[in-house]
Amino acid sequence: MATTRADWPARIERWRERATYALVLAGALALPLVYHRDPTAMFRLPKAIFLRTEAMLIVAVTLAAIIAGAPIPRPRWRELWVWLPLTTLAAFGLLTLTSTNRQLSLDALGSAVSTAIVFFATVAVARTRGWLLVAAPVAAAVINALLVIVEETNLWMPFGVHPAVPHHIQCTALIGNPNEIGGYLGAATLAILAVVATRDAGDRRNLRGILIAAVLIVALIACQTLTAIVAFAAAAFFMMMMASWRNAVRATAAAVIVAVLLVALVAPFRTRASSMVYWIRHGEYNALATERFTAFAAAWSMFADHPITGVGPGAFSWQYFDYKILAEQRYPSLRDAYSRGTNFGEVHNDHLQALAEGGAIGYAGFLALTGVLGFLSLTTPARGPDWRQRFAHRLALPLAVFWIVLSIAQFPMETTVIRALVVHLAAFCVGWRRL
Repeated sequence: MATTRADWPARIERWRERATYALVLAGALALPLVYHRDPTAMFRLPKAIFLRTEAMLIVAVTLAAIIAGAPIPRPRWRELWVWLPLTTLAAFGLLTLTSTNRQLSLDALGSAVSTAIVFFATVAVARTRGWLLVAAPVAAAVINALLVIVEETNLWMPFGVHPAVPHHIQCTALIGNPNEIGGYLGAATLAILAVVATRDAGDRRNLRGILIAAVLIVALIACQTLTAIVAFAAAAFFMMMMASWRNAVRATAAAVIVAVLLVALVAPFRTRASSMVYWIRHGEYNALATERFTAFAAAWSMFADHPITGVGPGAFSWQYFDYKILAEQRYPSLRDAYSRGTNFGEVHNDHLQALAEGGAIGYAGFLALTGVLGFLSLTTPARGPDWRQRFAHRLALPLAVFWIVLSIAQFPMETTVIRALVVHLAAFCVGWRRL
């Protein structure tokens, strides 16, 4: 009996680790696939609820294990990756207290806390786990990529066809609008490319990885999201540059040739390119920004009025119309904007949104998190004995570059499916940098 009692805490700890691993794995695989057949909240709301449920289950498993006798998890407090997210979360709480709309900010704080819980849980399980953690989100990405391809080619529309809505906008896969699909597929493609880069050139498994990457890239192009394509290209350049400058230059030249061919041969890209040239020549910058210049100007005005703490997390939409009027007074041409009657819920630029909602404090947290993520590539062995270390080295800096560029004309921080995938991959870079 004495031996059994002595083994009890270890057995409970093993159960906790396995349960947490199962939850992290299930979250990575299922979150990009969940949806609800309600046209008003088909994709975003179910995924947001799923992430919070995953976080609550992780906390419940941890507390149950502690009550049953398992040791309390002890973070490595000297590590930058521990206290920086916690400090950012504490700053998020401070910004909630100073918010112009605390109710909205509390909801945003709930999303931030859930994301942090899943991040720390993923780091913990990554230390002892391997390829399944990468395979799960990539498998979900392949399913969504195939759906995008069949939708864009009009082979099958799983959610039916709405004659009043342009066909391209209806190509949602299980993610949402084409912009969200582009950001999601871009991050997933970087992950599989990092896996391929960790293996020897003669490894037979590379062919499978290259085929998966090809499917994801085709789907990324098919969704026609320019910002996501540019962000992916910039991140891929950095990934190749870390291995070889020559290969990076060659790949860039090849990418330029492919881009020229796409513009020349594919009608949607050709139309968009000619439109952009026209808008630039005639100074129609709001059209160039896809009718988002009013939101950009409103966000900057919010930051100017609240430079330290911003208007509060999640409060941009609540403050938008007041600042929209000011923007139209400052830039009279915006009064004729097609989107004049739209209440923007997001800025469509996470740099500006971080400034508007969090002020200097919020934007400093944004830059610190992306900067530390990129720095991991410099502190992780490039030729470590374990493929997971090589994966972390290859992925960290490109993932940070992708996040920064994507945030210029999108809002991945507020999009659960993109944020969850990037956090999942970033946790690998942290957990696998030292093995």
